[in-house]
Amino acid sequence: MLRTKFTAIAAATVMTVGVAGTASAVSDTNSPPAPPSIAADPAYKILKHLKYMGPGHASLRVGYYNSAQDKGFGWNKLKKKHNITKYGAVEYVAQSPNRQHIGGKSYREIAYAGKYKCRNGVCKLVKQYKVQLTVNEKKLRDGQDKGVITMYCTGVVKCPKWVSTTLAKLNRGSAASSDEQYQRSYRPLATSTRTLTATAVPAEKSAAAHKPSLNTPAFGGFAE
Repeated sequence: MLRTKFTAIAAATVMTVGVAGTASAVSDTNSPPAPPSIAADPAYKILKHLKYMGPGHASLRVGYYNSAQDKGFGWNKLKKKHNITKYGAVEYVAQSPNRQHIGGKSYREIAYAGKYKCRNGVCKLVKQYKVQLTVNEKKLRDGQDKGVITMYCTGVVKCPKWVSTTLAKLNRGSAASSDEQYQRSYRPLATSTRTLTATAVPAEKSAAAHKPSLNTPAFGGFAE
């Protein structure tokens, strides 16, 4: 009698395990696939943590750019669509005191790059670009901010090459022509100045002392 009882219990246990295993298999088959890891997607690789006027730093990710759909973000969009070619240029704008909240976790930073023609010790501004950078501070699954979305010269799709060079480093003189000078700043540039020197126009210091209106038109008649 006791032996018969143990046999019945064992059979019931096997049946229960079998049903549970079948249910688990069906559940695994029908469940949606797990979302891909941020780390597994090369577009989300962080190239550089930029110094940033906002909290912490701003992540510059590899990103992507689809020209057919005009969609993307990060370094690939900056480089392929807008001809931004230097990390230093992005970092300079990221530190701008001209910071606007544009919705959600997104912020805009603004800086200026200009070209001067010089003669007899006087330089006149002949071209200026207002450069805008957008940063999304939303934290992703890797624990870092999404970071840089785009950066461009207002009024054109592709920035001239000298804009990146000038923003990345104070490129005071042109190698091609000694009568050309370049300047970066966090406020619109002066329409004329004496020949620029290493200490003539301290853009960073002047920006800290004077925060310009974000709606101020660029000097020299160039539209924003």
